[in-house]
Amino acid sequence: MINGSVFGQSLSQYNHYIANQGLLNPAYNGTRDLISGIAVHRNQWVGMQDAPMNQALNVHGPITDTDLGVGVILENDNLGFSNNFNFAAAGSYKLALNRKTRFISFGLQMGLSSNVYDGTKAITNQYGDPAFQSKESIIGFNFGIGTYFYDERYFAGFSIPRFFEPVFEDGQDKYVSKVNIRNLHSYWYGGYIFDWGDVKVKPTALIRTIIGAPLTFDLSANVLLAEQVWVGLSYRSVSEMIILAEYIINRQFTVRYSFDYSLSKIARYGKFGTHEIALQFDFSFNKRPGMRSIRYF
Repeated sequence: MINGSVFGQSLSQYNHYIANQGLLNPAYNGTRDLISGIAVHRNQWVGMQDAPMNQALNVHGPITDTDLGVGVILENDNLGFSNNFNFAAAGSYKLALNRKTRFISFGLQMGLSSNVYDGTKAITNQYGDPAFQSKESIIGFNFGIGTYFYDERYFAGFSIPRFFEPVFEDGQDKYVSKVNIRNLHSYWYGGYIFDWGDVKVKPTALIRTIIGAPLTFDLSANVLLAEQVWVGLSYRSVSEMIILAEYIINRQFTVRYSFDYSLSKIARYGKFGTHEIALQFDFSFNKRPGMRSIRYF
């Protein structure tokens, strides 16, 4: 008899990943030079039972008269019989590379991860598997790192948001929190803003890497119309097409919506696609309240 085991896990993914950089990369927190935040709700593969659903909140800003930034990150993920909740406090330090228009930022985030697995809801081929006989929960420390480079027209980032993950230990018959090098998720992304006639165009890309797993990526292009509406398309390498939309309500608030539809066989079950909605808010305590960063990212 041959025994083997396979473990797989994916962190939350967002269609508006450029708007959600504070969730992906601690080095982004505090770089917008005002108090900024975003709340996201994502319903994946609507129509499929126990399909993924997640919510996230990120609020961040600079520390006045310093090169430091701080932020808070909350994420809640539901997937089948598991629920994961993550809290992190992020800090960043930025260096000016020229006359205050080009910067590089370094970030660190630390916090707690809560993971709950109700194994009794799982359908298994082997009766008595200890991983699926009860409800397990674990709370553990976590941390992430990142770096972020940006100018008025372009940006690039790299991050590993979380190092620890829950792993089922056969010898202890329970989940423990540990670093699993082969399952570390890293993100590489970037984009550029350019003028095309009377509109602005923003092509972006995001690459996800996991040791021992196929590389996946998103390619996106957005167009700004009348300085108030962004529209765009995105393609995810796991065979998903995405429609992106963004409406700038005023200097304080922006609402975003996206719809993605799988081109693979999973569309037979998640028949109504994936819906993601987000609200971004920007505030300032200076004499020009709510002034938005000159950047479009």
